[in-house]
Amino acid sequence: MLKTLSVKNFAIIEDIRVDFSKGMTVLTGETGAGKSLIIDTISLLLGSRADSDMIRYNETHAEITGIFTNNPIVLDLFNKYNIPVLEEITLHREIWNSSKNVIKINNVSVNLNTLKQISALLADIHVQNDTYKLFNPDNYLSLIDPHDNTKFDKLMNDYSKNLFIYKEKLSKYKKILEGQKNTLERLEFLEYEKNELESLNLYENIDIELEEKIAKLSNYDKIYSNLNQALDYLDGDFSAIDALYNAANSLEVIGEYDNEYSTNSSTLKDFYYQIIDIKDSISSQLKNFDYDEQELDSLIENLNEINKVKDKYKKSVSQLIKELEEITLQIEMATNYDAVLKESYNDLLNQYNILVASSKKLSEFRQKQAQIIEKTIINECKDLDLENTQFEIIFKDINLNDVFNSQAFNDNGIDIVEFMISFNKGEPLRPLHKVASGGEMSRIMLAFKSYLSNNYKDSLMVFDEIDTGVSGTTAKKIAEKMYQISKNTQILCITHLPQVAAIGDYHKHIYKISANNRTETKINDLDYDKRVEEIALMLSGDKLSLYALEHAKSLIKEKK
Repeated sequence: MLKTLSVKNFAIIEDIRVDFSKGMTVLTGETGAGKSLIIDTISLLLGSRADSDMIRYNETHAEITGIFTNNPIVLDLFNKYNIPVLEEITLHREIWNSSKNVIKINNVSVNLNTLKQISALLADIHVQNDTYKLFNPDNYLSLIDPHDNTKFDKLMNDYSKNLFIYKEKLSKYKKILEGQKNTLERLEFLEYEKNELESLNLYENIDIELEEKIAKLSNYDKIYSNLNQALDYLDGDFSAIDALYNAANSLEVIGEYDNEYSTNSSTLKDFYYQIIDIKDSISSQLKNFDYDEQELDSLIENLNEINKVKDKYKKSVSQLIKELEEITLQIEMATNYDAVLKESYNDLLNQYNILVASSKKLSEFRQKQAQIIEKTIINECKDLDLENTQFEIIFKDINLNDVFNSQAFNDNGIDIVEFMISFNKGEPLRPLHKVASGGEMSRIMLAFKSYLSNNYKDSLMVFDEIDTGVSGTTAKKIAEKMYQISKNTQILCITHLPQVAAIGDYHKHIYKISANNRTETKINDLDYDKRVEEIALMLSGDKLSLYALEHAKSLIKEKK
């Protein structure tokens, strides 16, 4: 839930602070008073892009701060981005005319992408052109796919992993298919390179290992002398080990008189046994440490050969190992092309079948989800004065019989869907984006918002004139639907409809004033009497009438 919104130097807003509560808050005011500016500031807190033109004239920067109640669903993201978990969630943005922008969550600087990820779990905002987004088929899957669903997430992760592997194998197959002729021409040179690399018997970090061995053998006298000296200190006539052991025994004898004596005795014995292990290790190293001049020469020669090849190919040992694998494949392509191609095809076909299986599972999940959505939207439409609505989500058939048809697989699956709808009896189902009128578009969008509020549990939903294009009984139905949503989700609603304004739990009036030759947007909370007047003006226009006042009172009373 959004508790407080503070805005400084944003467009015609100089400095305002607005407190919000649970339930439904309506915001009204004349056109141009700044209602949409409030929505713009909330949009910025939710990750919309900032522009220096938004800064109030003659000011250097604008600031927007929103304080939300804590929500456990953001906990994983807070931990991921090292954001402290506090009693409240504070989102803060600064827009500077120097193009510098500041974004903070709980006083920790974050980037825009992080803000979007976190804010998406806190709120859903609807501005007027969002209705038209609903009628873009490219957005349909995002409405079907559930949020925070373990089964769906697993299906999507499996699909994404299998798609990645499939694309790799398809690329390898095409490379083999296209590379035979070129490889035949280079065969002699490739075989030379293969022999050169194979002769080095490369494995990961061989050069580092050789350098360590050479360093040890090159410093044989120094190492041997110091190992002997260390062993003599540990195992000589005046061995410190024996002194440690004797000291431990002496403390053990008096341990019954003080726990500290006993503790120190145990610690000394631990040291004693650790040093015994070290002594045995040094002794073993001395026995096995021998100087072999031929071995040293061989190691140096081996390392020199590896370094020459590294310098020749301009690659590390790890990269040379991969280079050898690639050269070997190219030689096999040239000398045993058919077998290599067949093996690659079978490998590709096997992965393709795995991908098809995972994509079908993902699609089956969506189709079951779509059936639930269909029934929900039809019921929601009945509540919104669209009693005869028929609604179906159609999944287009996809050809999955061509192993080379990578175009069938998109990043989010194989599904291409169409929303089909009819608002009138006897009318056939048609694509949603082709048939809905303005009022129908608003109500369908509200039906989806109602569905989303029940399934995604956003703590805040913001509507900017979602009631555009409706009036009368339909307006009342829309008001009732928003009020119903507000029982579980905080609602902020900008409206020009008196039916909507009357049903809200709280009413804020947005207006402009002129002071010091500047225009400012202000917001007031309306008490009952002021609310009646505002709704009466919405009913009658510029002039208050007794009828409008009585009508306004009756609308508010109906809500109660």
